[in-house]
This record gives sequence, structure tokens and C-alpha cells, in this order.
Amino acid sequence: MKNFIHTGCLSLFVLMTAIFGGCEKDDYVKYETDYASLIFEYAAAGNDSIVYSFALHPNAEEGMIKIPFKLIGVAISQNRTVGVEIVLDKTTAKEGEDFEIVRRELSADSILDSLQVKVKKTAKLDNGSLYIALRLCGNENFAAAPINGDTYRIVLNNILVKPTGWPFGEYSRIKHQFVIKVIGIATDYDKWSTSDRIRYTSLLNQALYEYNKEHPGNPLRDENGLPITF
Repeated sequence: MKNFIHTGCLSLFVLMTAIFGGCEKDDYVKYETDYASLIFEYAAAGNDSIVYSFALHPNAEEGMIKIPFKLIGVAISQNRTVGVEIVLDKTTAKEGEDFEIVRRELSADSILDSLQVKVKKTAKLDNGSLYIALRLCGNENFAAAPINGDTYRIVLNNILVKPTGWPFGEYSRIKHQFVIKVIGIATDYDKWSTSDRIRYTSLLNQALYEYNKEHPGNPLRDENGLPITF
């Protein structure tokens, strides 16, 4: 009798293992073939924002910002709408007045694409910067993005001011404009490591050398007429 019970339990264990093992295998295959998500492509490690300054585009009333993202999964032969939400507690700009998301789609057969955000010059920018925080979220096409690549911030301004942690010696707006044009980073310099400062300073010195070489006798100067150096 004991042998019968033992044998019966063993058979039941084998049966249950086969059932659950089969389900696990099916889920694994489904994950590999059907799973799809997206992640923002940052220009550099930890650089999850972009500054758009109308001070660099004095004749423009609008600008277009493209925020690249990539697919985690398999490309398919149809366009797919991307889920995007505005992180309200980190956004001071108003949708429809200061900005508009004009394209949120992954093109057919693509693994790389970009969100397109139209930004507008408004009187608000005369009083300081505006912020737009966007998050990739799950929808009918994509699972929620990994948290290390799901958010992106846009900083809008019209007046350049000395940012926290400015690492390039004497500050000037023209020098700041040059920095933005060359390395595309306008804020958060206080977060840089020593190696970041060395690398970016080297890039800026090379760009400054090329500029001055192309303008003999007229080196790049700041708003006070002093030659710019890094």
C-alpha cells in the first residue's frame, strides 16, 4: 500500500512537472519572438537631456527636436505607434502652447527612429527656462521601456546664463554658445567626472583651433571683445 502511494505521488509529480515545464517553455518562446520594447538613445552615458536655446536661433519662432530611440525586439513590416507620456511633475512647459509631439512612431522594418517634438518661442522664455520631461510607456505595441532608458528631458530657453558647475574658466554667453554648438551640452556640468572635463575641454580646444584657423586675424571673442580660451 505504501509502495502504491509512493508510486502514485511520484507519477503525479512527474505529470505536474511536465505541465508546468511545458508552459514555461511556451512562454519563453513567445517572449523571444513577440517581445518588443523601446529605449531612448542617449548621446553620451548619463546624458538624458538636450538644451534647445532660441538664443542660438534668433530668427526662429519654432524649432524641431528629434529624440532618437531604438527597438528591443524584432522589426516588423508595419509602422507602430510609440507610447509616450509627459512627466507632469518634471514639466513646466505647456503642451499645445510651448511644445507639441508631432511624431511618435517606429517605422516599418526599422530598429531605430526618433520622436519629433516641435518647440515654440513664447514670452515665457524671457523669464527663464522651460522644461519638458517625456517617458516611453507601454501600449498595444510595446512593453514599458527599461528604467535606465525610458525618460528624456528637453530644456528650452532664450537667454544663456552661467550654469551650475561651469568648468571652462571665465564665463561668457558667446563661449557658452560655442560649447553648445561643439558638444551639444549646455547644463549639468557639475555632474561631470574629471575624465569628462578633460575629454570635452580637448574637443573644444580642437574646435576653437579650427575656427581661428578659418578666421585668420579674427579669433573667436566674447561679448567683451576678449579672445576665448579653454
